[in-house]
Amino acid sequence: MKKILIGLAAICFVGCQGSQVSPDAKDLTGEWNNLSIRTKVHSKNNSGTDEVFEVNRAEWEEKLKIKPIRTFFRADSTWNSAHYSLNDSLVYNPSGRWWIEKDKLVMTQSFPSPDTTIYNLVLQKDTASFEATLDWDMDGKKDDHYFGRQVKVTRQ
Repeated sequence: MKKILIGLAAICFVGCQGSQVSPDAKDLTGEWNNLSIRTKVHSKNNSGTDEVFEVNRAEWEEKLKIKPIRTFFRADSTWNSAHYSLNDSLVYNPSGRWWIEKDKLVMTQSFPSPDTTIYNLVLQKDTASFEATLDWDMDGKKDDHYFGRQVKVTRQ
C-alpha cells in the first residue's frame, strides 16, 4: 500500500510539473514600468572583472538618471521602451516585434540596431519577471545575466 501511495504521489508531482501554464500574450499586452534590475556583468568591458549592477524602484532615478522605463507591448506584436530623462524628455526609444513561445518572450529589436533577446518570462497578476543572457555592457558579447521585474500600469 505504501508503495502505491508513493507511486501516485510521484505521478501527481510529475503531472503537475508538466501542466504549468505558459504566459498568455494578452496578459503581457499593455504598458509596463520597471521595478528592479539585477545584472551580473561578466568580464565588464572585457576587463576580466565581473560586476553586479542592481537598482530598485526607490533608487532608480538617483542611480540611472532617468525615469523608470516605460515598455509598451501591443496586440499587433510591436513593442517600444521609452526612456525619459528626469526632465521628461524622450532620450532613447528602442522598438521592434515580440511574441511568446512557451515560457519565453522573444523580442526582436529593429531600432536603433537589429538584435534579438529571448527572455524567460514569468507573469504573476500585474508583475512580470524577465531573465536573459544579453550584452549589458555593450562589449560585443552576450555574456551578462539580466533579471528584471516590471509592473503593469493601469490607467483610469
